[in-house]
Amino acid sequence: MTWKSLFSVIALSLVVCLSGCYAPLEYADIENEMTRHKLRALEKRFEQLNGTYQIGIPDSINVSVPDHPDLSGSFEVRPDGNVSYPLLGDVYVEGLTPMQLSEALAKQLEVYVKKVDVLVTVTGFYSKQVYAYSRVRQGGTRFPFTGDMSVLDLISINAGWSRLAFSSRIRLIRDNPEGTKEIYRIRGDQMVRGDFSTNIMVKENDMLYIPAHWWAEVGFAVETITYPFRSIVRGLYEVGAAPYEVTRGYQEHETRKEQYD
Repeated sequence: MTWKSLFSVIALSLVVCLSGCYAPLEYADIENEMTRHKLRALEKRFEQLNGTYQIGIPDSINVSVPDHPDLSGSFEVRPDGNVSYPLLGDVYVEGLTPMQLSEALAKQLEVYVKKVDVLVTVTGFYSKQVYAYSRVRQGGTRFPFTGDMSVLDLISINAGWSRLAFSSRIRLIRDNPEGTKEIYRIRGDQMVRGDFSTNIMVKENDMLYIPAHWWAEVGFAVETITYPFRSIVRGLYEVGAAPYEVTRGYQEHETRKEQYD
């Protein structure tokens, strides 16, 4: 293969790669999505936030009953969705929000204790996940979903983005329970300038994808295409250097032997 033919193959591969990476996407309307600023503007924002997280397996919860330390404590949700609670025995908690569980426990405890207040908080978020993938880092990370998490929170715990990332085309992919998929365009470049209009609240199982810039993709493509040739060169170098390594090892061995003798 001549250098001209090799260059043509590389150029064609780059065109195919970049056309695939930067094919037009149909983004969902982000205007109506909840942001933290909108959430704080709601009168019942606590109820809105608390309703986003449902207790699951194997979350840890804390139950606080004022003036009744024997009814307070920490509990882990068992594989069957129950917790073992004093006086009540097994209580099914999977799928309930902390507020719903607080009301349910207070109602059941009325049989034993008059006018009791119950506060349930989730102390260990283990049942729900969100995901972050970076094209530049060539990998992904799974994070616990707390129910109160924005896109910027997810980007931050994923260590942000590098200069090779395409910060203006970050994507949040959401697979809804109904089977519909939504892709939101997240403008990281605008966030660093103070515009948080795309800093929407994350939902369970959302995936954040940080793409690489086109010139980074060129580098990745060249690296992929030239990998077989670089492997051959490295192999030939190692084969050629093997006799010298053996000779050097033998000389070092003789030197140490003379020192100890």
